[in-house]
Amino acid sequence: MTESSAVFFQALDGRLDRYDLLQHLFYQAWSNGELTREDLREYASEYWHHVSAFPTYLSALHSQLPDGKLRRVVLGNLADEEGQHDGRPHSDLWMDFATGMGAQEADVRARELGPQTQFLLRQFRAAMQASPASALVTLYAYESRVPAIAKTKAEGLEQHYGADAAARRYFTVHTTADVYHAQVWRIALAAELAAHPEQTEAALTAGEDAARALWATLDGIESARQARMAVPA
Repeated sequence: MTESSAVFFQALDGRLDRYDLLQHLFYQAWSNGELTREDLREYASEYWHHVSAFPTYLSALHSQLPDGKLRRVVLGNLADEEGQHDGRPHSDLWMDFATGMGAQEADVRARELGPQTQFLLRQFRAAMQASPASALVTLYAYESRVPAIAKTKAEGLEQHYGADAAARRYFTVHTTADVYHAQVWRIALAAELAAHPEQTEAALTAGEDAARALWATLDGIESARQARMAVPA
């Protein structure tokens, strides 16, 4: 890694750390065993729409890239998301989590999303249509944080909520899968910025915007949880 690349990632990780999702109230409640199955079901049903949209983000980026190494890197990640390497699309693994918490698949698919989640989807879709550097940093901002989050979620589901292996599988898979994905994005992003250093500040902003949108989505989910708690039994 070059000195300029190391400086960039130090700055980027500093910005992303401002939105450390493991410090969010909702994930803290998850780790502490304070959520109900309804809370988990509502979260799973809402967030499935981002998980299921992730391959479309990759497809949008792939479609605008010229033939070359980066386009093939994106295609490889898309193949992983669609289950070509381990048998099942990752959105199906998430649906197993949702149904394991008692959701009906048809209800998940037809769900009316909260404004924060709608904004998250728009944010990621727009980033894929911006510069390759902005797209890559958006993907990195998400997938570089997934392994630690997935590990914590899987442990909480087993220890506190009695979730079976099928309901936990999305998280157990992503404890390791996104270590590789994040490294792929990191290498590709470093190469892109080496070729286009003038995009560095825009990339930092795009990464922070992605992290902020992910945090805001949890804000919406936590707000809905608090509203349910306020309703008298």
